[in-house]
Amino acid sequence: MSQTTFAARLKGVLDTKRIMLKQVAEALSVSPSAVHKWTRGGEIEYGNLRALADFLEVNWIWLRYGEEAVGDLEAASNGDPHIRAIRQKHLTEIMESEARMKFAQEVSGIVTWEWNVLTDAVNYSSNAEKLFGRPIRLIEDFWAAVHPDDVAPLRAALEAALARLTPYEAEFRVKVGDEVRWIASRATQVADADRRPLKMIGISIDVTGRRLAEAARRKSEAILAKAQAIAHLGSWFWDIQNDDCAWSDEAYRIFGWEPQAFKVTMERYFASIVEEDRARIDEAIRLAIEEGRPYAVDYTIALPDGSHRAIHEEGEVEFDATGRALTMIGASQDVTERKLAELAYRESEERFREIFEQAAVGIAHVGLDGRWLKVNRKLADIVGYGPAELESRSFQDLTHPDDLDENLAQLDSLLSGAIATYSIEKRFVKKNGEVVWVNVTTSLSRHPLTREPLHLITVIEDISEKQLARQRIEDAYRRSELALQSIGMASWDWDLVDGRVTLSAAAAQLIGLPDGTAALDEATFLAGIRVASRAQWLASLDAIFAVSSRAQLDVSWHGDGRPVALTFSVLPVRDAQGAMTRLIGALGSR
Repeated sequence: MSQTTFAARLKGVLDTKRIMLKQVAEALSVSPSAVHKWTRGGEIEYGNLRALADFLEVNWIWLRYGEEAVGDLEAASNGDPHIRAIRQKHLTEIMESEARMKFAQEVSGIVTWEWNVLTDAVNYSSNAEKLFGRPIRLIEDFWAAVHPDDVAPLRAALEAALARLTPYEAEFRVKVGDEVRWIASRATQVADADRRPLKMIGISIDVTGRRLAEAARRKSEAILAKAQAIAHLGSWFWDIQNDDCAWSDEAYRIFGWEPQAFKVTMERYFASIVEEDRARIDEAIRLAIEEGRPYAVDYTIALPDGSHRAIHEEGEVEFDATGRALTMIGASQDVTERKLAELAYRESEERFREIFEQAAVGIAHVGLDGRWLKVNRKLADIVGYGPAELESRSFQDLTHPDDLDENLAQLDSLLSGAIATYSIEKRFVKKNGEVVWVNVTTSLSRHPLTREPLHLITVIEDISEKQLARQRIEDAYRRSELALQSIGMASWDWDLVDGRVTLSAAAAQLIGLPDGTAALDEATFLAGIRVASRAQWLASLDAIFAVSSRAQLDVSWHGDGRPVALTFSVLPVRDAQGAMTRLIGALGSR
């Protein structure tokens, strides 16, 4: 064969190979040079690649180094149709492998990319736009997609990887419309013979769901930790078979230990329980493990500083299919304050019960409808009914009919919130029909949370003797008034503490005051008798009382401009220190 014929034939072979290479590239929608990358990143099966090279009787490196390698291959090949058929078969397998890879990328959302560090050229897989929300053709497109707050740290991560020639790994955000996505990128580097970075070949994937889940988990853990701290509730886990314990931070704190400062063991746990409680707790755990009984216990622990805490603990054992106890999970709660509050409440209840039963006055809880709910012995004595008999009746049943309307009006005001409490004097009709005078003070008990009315709290004092004494005083007053009137006199009373002068009806009439006037402020009184100074007048009276137990004064009353000649009889009332507190006496016409 002549040299010219051989050259023409070789040219034909090379042209054919270039056409085939172009066909492969077009079938894959890539450039012909991209076909040379198939050997990197696992994009085709390595076995198929070596098989293709063997059948072509060339070095497989030709697929990596482009047209020159193809030329070498074609120059070394003969025009055997059998060889061409085998080569076509393997190229078809390559394209099918590439198609499978593209399908896997679409399904998984994985984007492959290559970055030429020297030229800044980038080559992304066709699904990159779906991930980044924009086409990535240039390196500037990539940086424009990255969230502004993540650009600097991402550049630093890339530079650090390039400087150390280590694998690159980073997570960053991109903004797609109003949506923010988290992207995870992983890459390996290709270096030259002098270990200088040439390319980065990597993958990127959307990890937004994972990041959101992690954020939700962290938030949930933070909320749980805060809730445990507020409730003084610590969780724990015990691997029974391996005797391995894991406690939450709050569980450590409850027992007075620095969180996670050491590994908690069952031995250390039992050592913290006061000695008198250990056997009982050990037995409760044994019954939970061996018999599946519920585990809920209360015990006391001693803290490192010597103080004590009350603990309420509950747990649940998990068993395998054979009934063997595997794990126990539970929670320990510091209930010291609750226990102290319960103790204080019980003590308060005991004190109240003693006061309730031994009080010198009647005490009752009364329903909002007036029924006696709970009464003490003194109230039963006042009205002559036994406690059980009273609890089948209402206060309306016992109240004297003439006093009931006023009592019910006061109760309505109390229930409406117009008043906080009321106190009235009224009559009860006893079981034997007698009438007893009582002073009733009533307030409203409300629910501590809803503030809804619960019941009435009523204190009943027997004032029969006081009422009788008051009646006697009133009778004596009336008799004295009649006696004074018989000699043309009437009574008056000056309270020096509150500055009020009280006049009997006859006294008010004598000095010409309007009907119904029973009291004057002292300034009006002193002006009426033309006294210039209260202090000077009282000093003059005190001088008279120093030599006499009473004073007799002649004065003129100028209330309405017409003077009335009066005689005042004045008697002092003094306190324990001897200071005058009141002046009482009589007055009459002179």
